[in-house]
Amino acid sequence: MQELLDDIKALRRGIEALNARSLEQGKPISRAEVDEVLAKVKEGTKIDVDYKALATQLQPHLATPDTIAAAVTTGSQQLQQVIEQIPRSMPLADKVLGFTSLRAFMGVSFMLLIFFALSGYAWRQIGEAEAKTELLQQQLAQKQATMKWLNDGYVDLKQDNPKAAQKYFSH
Repeated sequence: MQELLDDIKALRRGIEALNARSLEQGKPISRAEVDEVLAKVKEGTKIDVDYKALATQLQPHLATPDTIAAAVTTGSQQLQQVIEQIPRSMPLADKVLGFTSLRAFMGVSFMLLIFFALSGYAWRQIGEAEAKTELLQQQLAQKQATMKWLNDGYVDLKQDNPKAAQKYFSH
């Protein structure tokens, strides 16, 4: 590989020298010189690669399982350090809809539970009061009916038999 680079450098130097001479002398390059350069180019270059030497040169730059394992371990440790730097909670700077903690959620839930329990108790008391009111209204209606019957009976008795009404209903 090095020989190939050396040959290319030699050809380049030859072309540059010919170009410099033609510029200095002001005359064109001779056909013999051009043929000489073309012959070298047509010959080409033979490349003999020493694979063992190439492998020994590349080997230090290749990754081995040990270097890969070390890189993964180091990367994992660095990632863990970055994760540990992330705060677990952040202060809120704007309006928040919902609950910001379990304690707040439990407090609101407890207050709602008490509210519903008291509402249920109040509805039950209202129902009992309405039932009692209805019972008292029925009893009042019965008393009024009895009083009406007595009053109507007294009036009828007084009209039909004034002596009996006087005897039974006087003080």
